[in-house]
Amino acid sequence: MQRKLNEFNPLLIIAALAVLGILLIAVDARRRDTTGLETVWGGGTMGTYYQIKLSGVELDGDRLLEVKRAVEIELDAVNAAMSTYIPDSEISRFNRLQTGESLEVDSRFLKVMKRSLEFYRKTGNAFDPSLGPLIDLWGFGAGEAIPNPSEEQIAEAKSRMGFSTVVIENGSLRKTRDEVEINLSAIAKGYAVDRIAKVLEKLGYEHYFVDIGGDLICRGVNANGVPWRIGLQVPDPDAPESAMKVVQVSDKALATSGDYRNFSIGPDGRRHHIIDPRTGRPARHNLASVSVLADPCMDADAVATALFVMGTEEGMAWVESQPDFEALFIDRADGDFNIRMTDGFRRAVLTLP
Repeated sequence: MQRKLNEFNPLLIIAALAVLGILLIAVDARRRDTTGLETVWGGGTMGTYYQIKLSGVELDGDRLLEVKRAVEIELDAVNAAMSTYIPDSEISRFNRLQTGESLEVDSRFLKVMKRSLEFYRKTGNAFDPSLGPLIDLWGFGAGEAIPNPSEEQIAEAKSRMGFSTVVIENGSLRKTRDEVEINLSAIAKGYAVDRIAKVLEKLGYEHYFVDIGGDLICRGVNANGVPWRIGLQVPDPDAPESAMKVVQVSDKALATSGDYRNFSIGPDGRRHHIIDPRTGRPARHNLASVSVLADPCMDADAVATALFVMGTEEGMAWVESQPDFEALFIDRADGDFNIRMTDGFRRAVLTLP
């Protein structure tokens, strides 16, 4: 069985680095004016890669070490709050809570939980961080996948879900059902991007690019003095590494959710990792990927997942009712792709057919 990335798994960082840039291609870097100044570095975090670019500056020595250290401290703090692979993380401790117990948590974890509850309600449960039992059942979490889960097995997994059982009281969290556990992998990377952006701004940088596993934010301009240009790859695991669309991004975040990288092959055929919590099964439709422009990045991250669960028709209707989000949907169609996008996203696309 082919297994792809599980977010937040430290053992997969090396594999994640090998696919750096597959989801998004920073095309501006390939054509950068060599007279411009730029500092670029990256590494592994949250079971995937990260990459940072500062334009207009060329750091080295102690100053570069200082910036890198500040970034690493923040990444470690986000992991310590939200990694299910760290036994004493705040999310792991929350998942072990029993009814009647409460857990006082860091402001980072609290903010993400509050926003997650908002999106859970806003999207009609299409975004549901409590779907861990379904993720495990379909083979994208702990343990081996069940070859062909029965309706009874799906129903049993769904019975252990329920994000509405999470209760936020001041700076503490509790839940009303012992068995409910949460996984924030569909929003935490985006939040980490936002946190790194704040670190860079506090250090005095205004023009930067931050990418964690395909969730990114762009501020100001690139080394050429123009808005950052991001390539969206053809949503096909066998496609060459080329940009299907080029998007101009400035002072916005961009997140993409798709079924073409994280999937497995089992007796029942190809199954992807984006589970519809409403049906208990991998989302079934022609949508291959959806990209969302928003600010902050954690919002773009969560909404991209929710829109993929919804599919193009439901997702387009939802996003057009939300003034803070723009989206591009890529559907499979007879061996080719159909593209639909909101007017706001269309204005950001540099290359149209």
